[in-house]
Amino acid sequence: MAFNTLTSRAVLLYDEWLKEADPRTENWLLMASPFPQTIIIAAYVYFVTSLGPRLMENRKPFDLKRPMIIYNFSIVAFSVYMIYEFLMSGWANGYTYGCDIVDYSSSPQALR
Repeated sequence: MAFNTLTSRAVLLYDEWLKEADPRTENWLLMASPFPQTIIIAAYVYFVTSLGPRLMENRKPFDLKRPMIIYNFSIVAFSVYMIYEFLMSGWANGYTYGCDIVDYSSSPQALR
């Protein structure tokens, strides 16, 4: 009985959230439903806790020094790009520190 009440409340809460969702994002990848993200997270947890250790138990560790250097530089470059996009989509183009009205139009600046 309590489980049914909990699930029905969760469904009602999810329906309320969907009413407030931005309609421009409903066709984006992984945005239509919470199930694809749940499956991806479950597969990741299974791989990290069970499958991965079994696959690597009789192998030598990988030498990851060069991939880690490349990864770290790419993360730094991506972070700089994210800061640029953050500034250009917000405060550098006319938004203020206060609350602004959300622009739901399909203009490039609104989508950015």
